[in-house]
Amino acid sequence: MDVGVRGTRWLAAPAEAVLAGLLAVGLFASGSYFPMFGLLLSLLCLLPFVAVGLRHGRRTLLLALGVATLVLVVPVSVQQGVVFLLEFGVPALVLEAGLRRGARTEIVVIGVAAVLAVGGITVLTLVSGRWDDPTAAVAQHLDSLLIDMEALTARMGLSDAAGAPDAGTRELRGVLLAAFPGLLFVGSLLTAAGYVFALQAAVRRWPDRLVSARAAAFRWELPEALVWAFIGSGAMFLTGMPGLRFVGLNGLIVLLGLYFLQGLSIAAFLFRRFQLPRFLATLSVIVLVFQPFFTLLVAGLGLFDVWFAFRRLSLPRSPRQT
Repeated sequence: MDVGVRGTRWLAAPAEAVLAGLLAVGLFASGSYFPMFGLLLSLLCLLPFVAVGLRHGRRTLLLALGVATLVLVVPVSVQQGVVFLLEFGVPALVLEAGLRRGARTEIVVIGVAAVLAVGGITVLTLVSGRWDDPTAAVAQHLDSLLIDMEALTARMGLSDAAGAPDAGTRELRGVLLAAFPGLLFVGSLLTAAGYVFALQAAVRRWPDRLVSARAAAFRWELPEALVWAFIGSGAMFLTGMPGLRFVGLNGLIVLLGLYFLQGLSIAAFLFRRFQLPRFLATLSVIVLVFQPFFTLLVAGLGLFDVWFAFRRLSLPRSPRQT
């Protein structure tokens, strides 16, 4: 009986690796066929790799990555296989290792975000062929995004016909180019946080299937000393000097992203603490998506947690404290 069970498990691991690789390739390819929805689907192609790795170990994850890479390299191109590994393969390895070892949520998310950001810059440079000047590759990518945005708004009748960029577009391009490092990292940070949140929920839901991971709740608590980095970034931005202003701007963007996640963690804690209805949480997420002011408000909540410690203040007090 034991031999039969072990044989079944031994055969299940390669089969699941092949299925995970094919599913990931399908999600990855959907970004080319569906403009908006496909892009969101393509971001999910990292999850099958991590799931199969948590079920059967690192070797099965590597097998799934090998299958997906071969499916892209053979019929398409070697470049597509390299792009896939940079954007999703390496982050999947880092994310699986962090969840398997039970590392702190902040460390896992920031580590995966850093790998995603570096991979994104490398992919832009690889596709453009501008290894000597990565900034030119970023500028070329921004130009293509702005052209697509102008064409989309023209088709929707929200602007005149797409043509030469006007003064507003050129100004927007300058702002985006200056803030691109910070925006790229924050985008990667939010993506990594979504991965970790979803996988931690899956581990708590199916602990007997994702046996390699340690069940944990999404908790985000930054060190108090980080507030000095925020103050320093603001001071550099206010100097007006081009170099310091560039560093300060991107520092503020990155730190606001970090404190935004801390604010979300505090808000989720308070929702659980006071047992508020779930529809309020859903409504809050919708408001955050469509109202940037509330996004800054949540980031401010995370920042001011340094002084007020909201999670500790909201705990029930003992009779002696009252």
